Amino acid sequence: MEATPDENNIVSDLFYFCFFELNNGKKLSIHTYKSYDNQKKSYLWNTFVTTNEKGESVNLGEYSISYADDYKFGEDFFDWFERIHPAADVSEYPTDEENNLIVYYYEKNIKPLNA
Repeated sequence: MEATPDENNIVSDLFYFCFFELNNGKKLSIHTYKSYDNQKKSYLWNTFVTTNEKGESVNLGEYSISYADDYKFGEDFFDWFERIHPAADVSEYPTDEENNLIVYYYEKNIKPLNA
């Protein structure tokens, strides 16, 4: 998925989503993105940042991983994307083991295709 091009026809952000189904039956999505660097004239992998209750920026890292149990493999991505809940509605997060497994597989097998 891409951000809308700016006045110079440069797309500022490229978004990547990938879905996995683990042998425990859980479905997960991994989301990452690249942002255009005007100085380097290329896209660089970015990190997710949020603000804590004190108003301080917190770097969440390069990946956002969440359960996607309502995703149906083979369905149109945008059908799923339109019905997902906002992050504020998330009540359960993947375990460290699930998180690490998804990141390992993604970095080894999928991310190099989008380098």
